[in-house]
Amino acid sequence: MTLLSEFPVLAGELRQLAAEWRALEISVIEDRPAGESPAVSDRLAEVVTDGTADLQPALLAVHGRPHCEALHTAALALLRMQRRLDDEFRCYHAATALTHAVRGRGPEWIGWARSIRSGVDGCVSSLRSTENIMLRCWREAAGLVERVGNEGNCEGER
Repeated sequence: MTLLSEFPVLAGELRQLAAEWRALEISVIEDRPAGESPAVSDRLAEVVTDGTADLQPALLAVHGRPHCEALHTAALALLRMQRRLDDEFRCYHAATALTHAVRGRGPEWIGWARSIRSGVDGCVSSLRSTENIMLRCWREAAGLVERVGNEGNCEGER
């Protein structure tokens, strides 16, 4: 594999992650049951909207030829998404808050919470796949630097 062949795969995986995140955003915002909503629903709407904004620079950066800045931008977006998923959806406090918020509100709210959990699972799976491709891209980039360094041994030359 080469960086030129891995980079388009990374772009595709990022697009898939964005699609999974969009599905989660739809579950949180558009599928929210009508009527008075718990405060957690507003907080989660903010979280998914912010996550969409975090992904946009990465999606733009991987459009085109591979370069270090694109890898860096994509890596930062993946880190932010990982933290957002862990801190806002998957940790004990967040999961408990969602469960307590829908308790006693009826089956439509329980279904809403389940769709969020399902959407989060899809995002986590897609994130893991994207991170694996990102590591392959970094490995290829490091290999290029190593090969150039060994061929020219031009340390200190400009």
